Amino acid sequence: MRKYLTFLFFVLFGNFVFADSPLTSTDFGNAYLDIPIVKEAFKSEGKITNEMMDYIDDDANPLDVKLAIINAIGWDHKGLINSKIFFMYVMKKKNYQTDFHNDYIAFKWYATRDELICYSYMLSLDNYFDVVDAFEIAGEALRKSPDSFAVNMIYNLIKCQGLTAFGEYCYASKLFLTLKDNPKLKMDMRKESMSYVFEYMTSVGENCKKE
Repeated sequence: MRKYLTFLFFVLFGNFVFADSPLTSTDFGNAYLDIPIVKEAFKSEGKITNEMMDYIDDDANPLDVKLAIINAIGWDHKGLINSKIFFMYVMKKKNYQTDFHNDYIAFKWYATRDELICYSYMLSLDNYFDVVDAFEIAGEALRKSPDSFAVNMIYNLIKCQGLTAFGEYCYASKLFLTLKDNPKLKMDMRKESMSYVFEYMTSVGENCKKE
């Protein structure tokens, strides 16, 4: 059933180029260009490197920089599947296991907050036409860290990607903008990066303000 719905989605929206969408138009990594590894990610031509994965999977490194690296790698990957490369890297390094002998379940259950949200972000950028799995994994990260602005931001970008795909621009914009002044969230992104995200998500709902 899901494969049929995915096929139907491509038939209905195949002419819709997602170069302009929540995931592909929010280049907040530009606010981190003073950090060498982010600058390298911009030059990577869409390919994640071992150095980048080492940084992303190091608990001592800040989440916002990890997300900036992924953002800088971008979404035009030319056949590369960075999420799969990162997933295999983490599973080999951490050896997460369950009695079900299923790597995906083991990862979902035992991966850290940062691993979950970074993987989900990579997964959504690898295939921004189908973000169902990415949204599920992002939800696991949100469950572990509901007060993180960074986690909420990625979770909602992925959610809004799905909403706008089906024409729900007004709802997507209103939903995302609730993050802007939410006192319950800990701001763990650079303030300079926010304009790249909120300006686009505001523009998505410009024709809906009177609704």
